[in-house]
Amino acid sequence: MGAKAFATLARILWVTVRWLGSHVPLWLDHARPVRIPLLVLAIAVFVAVGVDQASELFLIAVWVDPNNWRFLALLCSSALTGLTIWYAARNAYRLNYPRWPALQDERGAGLREWTPRVLGALVPSLVLLGYLLALFKVPHVSCTATGDCMRRDWRASLLLVESVLMVLFFIVRRPMLRALQKNTTVAMRPAEEVRVARVRDLGEIPLRLSLLAVACNLIALILIAWWPELLDGIGPLAILLIASAFFCFSGGFLCMIVDRRGWPLLTTLLLLSAALHALHLNDNHLVRQYPHMSTHQTPDAPPPDLRPHFADYANAWLSDRCAGHDPCPVVLVSAEGGGIRGAAWTALVLSRLTALVDTEHPAGQAEPLLGHYLFAGSGVSGGSLGLATYVTMLRHANTAADLEADSQRLLSHDYLAPTLANMLFVDFTQRWLPGAWFNDRSRALTRAWERAAKAQHVDDFSESFSAMYVDANGQPNTRTPALFLNSTTVAEGRRFIQHPFYPMASPQAQPWTAAFDGSAWLDPRVPLSEVVLNSARFTYVSPAGTLQSMATNAPLPSRLQLVDGGYFENSGTTTLLEVMRQLRAIAKQRSIALRFIVLHISNDPDMSDFIDQHDKNQFLPWFSTACPASEPIARDNESGEATAPLLALLDTRGARGEYARVQLKNALHASDSAPATGDMLWHFRLCHGNYPIPLGWTISTPVFGEMDRQLEQNYPLQAMAHALGEQLSAPAQP
Repeated sequence: MGAKAFATLARILWVTVRWLGSHVPLWLDHARPVRIPLLVLAIAVFVAVGVDQASELFLIAVWVDPNNWRFLALLCSSALTGLTIWYAARNAYRLNYPRWPALQDERGAGLREWTPRVLGALVPSLVLLGYLLALFKVPHVSCTATGDCMRRDWRASLLLVESVLMVLFFIVRRPMLRALQKNTTVAMRPAEEVRVARVRDLGEIPLRLSLLAVACNLIALILIAWWPELLDGIGPLAILLIASAFFCFSGGFLCMIVDRRGWPLLTTLLLLSAALHALHLNDNHLVRQYPHMSTHQTPDAPPPDLRPHFADYANAWLSDRCAGHDPCPVVLVSAEGGGIRGAAWTALVLSRLTALVDTEHPAGQAEPLLGHYLFAGSGVSGGSLGLATYVTMLRHANTAADLEADSQRLLSHDYLAPTLANMLFVDFTQRWLPGAWFNDRSRALTRAWERAAKAQHVDDFSESFSAMYVDANGQPNTRTPALFLNSTTVAEGRRFIQHPFYPMASPQAQPWTAAFDGSAWLDPRVPLSEVVLNSARFTYVSPAGTLQSMATNAPLPSRLQLVDGGYFENSGTTTLLEVMRQLRAIAKQRSIALRFIVLHISNDPDMSDFIDQHDKNQFLPWFSTACPASEPIARDNESGEATAPLLALLDTRGARGEYARVQLKNALHASDSAPATGDMLWHFRLCHGNYPIPLGWTISTPVFGEMDRQLEQNYPLQAMAHALGEQLSAPAQP
């Protein structure tokens, strides 16, 4: 009995191997003519399954975004991409390929008929799949809690209906044409169509459509290079789909031309791109050193350095703020990275506190009370954008009450759309061209910031960073809080600290630990938008920037490569602690006692609270809040030997941030006998809530509402503002 079972199993395995041996070449040959659509769809599957930021995009598009027109653009673009993939694959199978004889095999008639149909109908189905997977991957509450189940359900249903309608169209198209046109020569099935030997024999309509697609691709490239905001308003997913349609149609047409001649087009382009990249012959990712500089030109020599010295700024600030105060209150802010959610949460917390403090304690001065005593902020990535938004709005807002609305208007723009459009059209083309010809996608992002700020009548983002800190008479402008925005160098793995002052590091004094003083490399004219970008060079969305210093006294190395500040540590507290130490040393020389009021703003809902001794009913000297318990997402904590080292390198940044936060807490001086004279630390956390809160560069109106709800429910803002105002209000003079 055992021998018979073994013989049966062996026979089944043998038949299976023979069947695979006869069919695998058939499948491979049928995959080659449609390799570009297959590659595009494979990337789409990987993005939908494995990229968390993409999951947030699916949730925003199908659920969170209240704009129905944007969802209509998503439906139209998915239909366009599906039809494009179907038509390109259908034409590819009409050619005879001498190198791939299996394409002429009668057994493959079903593959040639159904592969284009399935590939085309998969597009809206993959959008739906990405949304369904995101429901399991991204923490959120039930739609019944937000009252928008109907919108979510009918949008998901429309994607499914679109897939079904596309399949029906592909099946009944030929019979319908035969029924409408009695004398038509349209074949009833793709297998009955005449196979041709050359691309030009496909027919007039396919050739015209293919040439039109290539021409439209070139026009889109030129227009987006000149105007990156061309496709704004339709949503990031729609832009991804439109780019995919161009890749499949234009790329498929070019592949049909070269496949007949045996030229491996994709391999050639891949090798060309790798060679140009390795030889640095097409680097268009230069850090802009002044407003009119592009990302593909060598910078000019910098002008004379007129930036203020940090010591002069600090002394002027102390002289202006500390009269009548003992100790003198100094507000410091550290804002963690986290894309647009970090920016929005940072700006919301600071602007809300500013307005409430002014309501509780009218300042009687031109600037809001909290802004008046805010000495410096240290930001990383999205936190840097939030700090820059708050500070620029503080400089131009009419009242403290205007800060929040102005900040929200600036940050509510879709910054991901122009970045993706440039990446998929302009930067993609630049990879195959020797020489640097176009501005890169990071410039599209900074342009979007600058345009959004100018819509608020604020030009600071497009102008010199240091100019905000110099008065007309050349003296330090202490009305603008100092910004310290953190980036990371690639080769050295150090912090790159950008600030508006003359270089603070010298051979005699080094205020930074394991860090570069950014002012020694950056031009005095560097715009604020570029400084924020260097801190927020989000992985792959914004490329690593090549910083080439032209200053004669710049230290070595003269070229640095910058990435997101979160690679070193994402909290910003390391730099804030060093700024605090420097200010304390300057104040000590003048016998001025300081009381530091630190506002730490974090936006990672999964981080643990670093203030482990606090009472929710006592606001001084410590305060934080506990996030509501949420059901944890199951994650595999074990990794294979291939991925474990890489994951360890990436995950250590979180541990460095936790260590830095605790070090900042330990550096503050609490006073048990007189709490009103001790340092303060308030930790503003963002928790999981009713809406999934995005990490990328696009945000919707309901997310602002969710942040507002958390701020109001998790923090006793009125009491906090009253307590903070008491510390900042100057006592009556004797």
